[in-house]
Amino acid sequence: MRIAITACGLAALAVAAAADAPPAAPQEERAPKELDDMVVVATRTEKDWLDTAGTVARLDSGEMVKRGVEDLGGLVKYDPLLSGPFDFASGDGAFAYGGSGYSGFNIRGVEGNRIAVELDGIRQPPQYVSTSFDMGAESGSGGSGRDYFDPAMFDLVEVMKGGGSALYGSDALGGVVSMKTLGPDDLLAKGNAGGLLRTQYFSANESLAVQAGGAIRRGDFEAMLLYAGREGHETVNNGTLPPNPVDFTSGAVLGKLGYRRGENALLLTLESYERNTGSNARSAVISDFPVFNRNVLNAQLMTRQRVGLEWDYEPAGGWIDRLETHAYWQGSVSGSDNRSRSKDVTIGGVTIPGRLRSQSIRFDTGLLGLTSIARKEIQSGGVTHGLLAGIDVSHEDSENTFVRLDTGMPWERDKVSFAPSTTLRLGLFAQDEIAVGRWTVTPGLRVDSTAIRPEPSPGYLARLAALDLHEVDPPTDYDNATPSPRLDVSFKTTDRTRLYAAWSHGIRNPTAEELSMIFEHPASGGSPVGSITVPNPSLQEETSEAFKAGFKGESDAGKIGVEGFYTFYRNYIENGVRTGRQDDEGRDILTTLNRGEAEIYGFEASTEWQARSWNPALDGWSLGVSTGKAIGINRTDDTWLNSVEPWKTVGWLGYDAPDQRHGVRLTAVHSAAVTHVDDSTSQGRFFRPPAWTTLDLSAYWKPTETLTVNAGVNNLFDEKYWSWSSVRRGNGHLGGSATDDRSTAPGTNFHISITRTF
Repeated sequence: MRIAITACGLAALAVAAAADAPPAAPQEERAPKELDDMVVVATRTEKDWLDTAGTVARLDSGEMVKRGVEDLGGLVKYDPLLSGPFDFASGDGAFAYGGSGYSGFNIRGVEGNRIAVELDGIRQPPQYVSTSFDMGAESGSGGSGRDYFDPAMFDLVEVMKGGGSALYGSDALGGVVSMKTLGPDDLLAKGNAGGLLRTQYFSANESLAVQAGGAIRRGDFEAMLLYAGREGHETVNNGTLPPNPVDFTSGAVLGKLGYRRGENALLLTLESYERNTGSNARSAVISDFPVFNRNVLNAQLMTRQRVGLEWDYEPAGGWIDRLETHAYWQGSVSGSDNRSRSKDVTIGGVTIPGRLRSQSIRFDTGLLGLTSIARKEIQSGGVTHGLLAGIDVSHEDSENTFVRLDTGMPWERDKVSFAPSTTLRLGLFAQDEIAVGRWTVTPGLRVDSTAIRPEPSPGYLARLAALDLHEVDPPTDYDNATPSPRLDVSFKTTDRTRLYAAWSHGIRNPTAEELSMIFEHPASGGSPVGSITVPNPSLQEETSEAFKAGFKGESDAGKIGVEGFYTFYRNYIENGVRTGRQDDEGRDILTTLNRGEAEIYGFEASTEWQARSWNPALDGWSLGVSTGKAIGINRTDDTWLNSVEPWKTVGWLGYDAPDQRHGVRLTAVHSAAVTHVDDSTSQGRFFRPPAWTTLDLSAYWKPTETLTVNAGVNNLFDEKYWSWSSVRRGNGHLGGSATDDRSTAPGTNFHISITRTF
């Protein structure tokens, strides 16, 4: 297998590097990083969990392996107010390319391009929706998602819940997902050479994953090379209808070269990721709308490459304490190739070939950027100022191609869904963490200037002209400058407890796609003539006002945290809104509008208890529980927001041996039934999943210092259940029983991994 061959080659390279490296000199050894309970994403400064005014979910690489994380959904599985929306393969033969997998992250009921996703500080590509027949942000089948990653490459994932525009700019309206990749230090904790070999198996999709890599340090230089690959099939469900067959392979390569001397450190990063997925949409062939009744085959490609250079400057006694600068380039492709065919028909001894469709859809995003952050701490008269200021500038190019050959329709070879565009972003931000006695007050402000320059191609202009709508003009330039202030206040009630409150103003600019989107929906049962979506260059930015207040405490006995939150959203951008007009053919005219006002409010609470605080004989035993509920209301239409998850609670009981050689954890997840649903945003009534409870068991064992075995069994009692974030996204095109049967989550399944470090 390709993965096995590549892994063996890299493993050999890593072993050779380790063997050739000189033995570690005592004075060069570096202590392992102490990152437990440290949070970065909330303030762009490493702070203790207790001193962070807000709720941040945090998952490091060790915990990912213990949980058996293999995809974006696994990263957020055990957090009550996080989820990973998943797009299933369609039950509609005209929309077979809809099964795009994970679309991104949902934070407290907000998802899509309202969530900022960063990898090593680099903005990730947006979610594209223009190829979706159901473009509603709260219910749609999504289009092209944002899953360009292999979690095996992650050292740390942090999720900031709530608005983060004051530090991260547009798209951080509902929160921030910050992912950090592994570096040389992660493999060099004990000397000047180190490496990693890991094999994982997941029964839920019969997938095999391998990771292999090594790192060396010689003098002022250090280098790392890491590979991660996966091969697998469709994820099993727990219904009577089997899932559509799927085969996938992925490969990721990450290389880093670092140089450190005196006050300066440089780090060069090269990364490449590619995933190929092939699916047989049998559900489309046997659905109630079998446009193609012989076969519907789809191939999906996701690629991302990047080059980054980081300079870290820490002068001794300088005018700043630290300067961090990062220049980077990133290119990504999300593509789908679909081949569908209907059966041949024989009439009077003459065979008439069935209808054949072959189409290719591709989105390309290129990003060139620079981020620089300066830090300075000043103490004067009993007041401490933690100053931070930065600049964030980027140049993004985005375009779409669409080619269709259909024996039942005219050939279309330049049917682009939005105008090729350039997006220019400039952000300036600053904050001052002011500590006076027991009080800490942190004001912050970011000013963002965004310019979107559409460059309509001949194909786009031809498609616009074919609509024959005189009132629709080509897209124009979009320019917007807007501030995003924030204010955090924290009070030390005791040395180990905190009260806090925070307010932030969030923004999200429209995407280049939203400003110039064109879409044509053919005639269907709900629309016998069809509809067209036309561009709207007059869109404005979305805004939010986010408030939160909470309490945190920690002691030798454990931790506790409680937070209440409320956010009001204005100018929600909605796609596919009916204008009330029709063209000369009677087709409904739709567009993208700022029309929504919404509010989301709720609470979350968590606690963790160390049993040794009660009885030393119970050292190693711990107990934890977390719960969270959000309520989302569409104030424009006075109805519910479908993107909000039902009330969820997670509890666990675990044991970790004092020597960390073995451990076990039992985790229970309970979700309430889905009751708050707006059926008007989809084609037909939504399926409402009932309440469910699952139980997972995981364990690890370290027979030697360098060998670790992790294993786990999920859904021990084979519960039949559904994830609301996934079920609601395919409602219009999954087709009938596909929603309430094919989309069930897996029954009992297991994972196992073996890790060897050296």
